[in-house]
Amino acid sequence: MKRTEAARAGAEKLKRAEAAIDAALRETAELMGLLPSLRLEAKLSAVLGQDAVANLGETLTHIVSARRTIIEAHGALFTVRAQMGCGALAMGDTDKTGDQPRTSGLHAVSGGRAA
Repeated sequence: MKRTEAARAGAEKLKRAEAAIDAALRETAELMGLLPSLRLEAKLSAVLGQDAVANLGETLTHIVSARRTIIEAHGALFTVRAQMGCGALAMGDTDKTGDQPRTSGLHAVSGGRAA
């Protein structure tokens, strides 16, 4: 396997790992937000399910920590890529720090101007 192929394979796997962590963060946060609504609709005591809410809060803390450390790993792998003598790799439609915010499409941010 050539160095560029190895770098591209690693970058693709990293991108999927980052997306998986973001999906876990999103799903867990949505569950955390849903529980109080369900409790209120069912007219249940706030005491009921408090342990589960606390556990989800702890889970969110761990996922946020995992997100931070995979971003750090991303930076470390950037250094490895340079040490291997590989240039920049185009890996799809995700933005990098300093890019103009997208105003349309899947990764759009609200409040931006039309592209």
